[in-house]
Amino acid sequence: MCSESECDVYIHTNTTDEFICINGNHNHSVNHDQLETKLLRDKMKERILSETISITKIYDEEIAKANLSKGAAAILSTVIEYRSNMSKARRKNTPVIPSGVVFGIPEFYEQTLSCQRFLFMDLFMKRGQDRILVFSSDQQLQLLFDSEIIFMNSTFDITSANFKQVYLIHAHRFGQGLPVAFCLLPNKRGKTYFELFERLKEQASPMGKQFKPKRIITDFEPGLMPVH
Repeated sequence: MCSESECDVYIHTNTTDEFICINGNHNHSVNHDQLETKLLRDKMKERILSETISITKIYDEEIAKANLSKGAAAILSTVIEYRSNMSKARRKNTPVIPSGVVFGIPEFYEQTLSCQRFLFMDLFMKRGQDRILVFSSDQQLQLLFDSEIIFMNSTFDITSANFKQVYLIHAHRFGQGLPVAFCLLPNKRGKTYFELFERLKEQASPMGKQFKPKRIITDFEPGLMPVH
């Protein structure tokens, strides 16, 4: 890698990166610090565009593993500078939020980072006008079915236009509430909640469990009351 911005020398390689020829006399001295930071930034960028964890966490993890020289550490962009640039790159690489309910879900979002199923429920209602999406791994469902106490709450501020609410179910474990199901719901009607809980009950059986919490803690929601 050449660090000279005005250098016009090119190296030609074949498809297996074997050297073919060079089109000039390349005699710049190597800047090891710039090369070190360039390789580190490339590794960070690859992770940022392929993973969903925070940019700051990726930055910190790669810095810890890199063992940079003092010179490289001095010229490396700060996490704030790097996060600003990489946030734009990640947004460009992220699929556009669809406006309707009929859309495909990329396989990347259907699975966990360990390639296990994460999309638990995908159901169309009202002849395709409404849709329910529920994300939960088998491990999270195990926690849910083993919990005698569950907490449920909804939020509307972060919901996209094609859904009414993000509905979260938490299992009581280790003395705290752990989020185990992330639901995108089209409305707050009893029929919607009924379909959600019926699917959870159906899933519990093949896992050798029952979905029968003894206590449910939730905000007051009229559509939810008959389902209890």
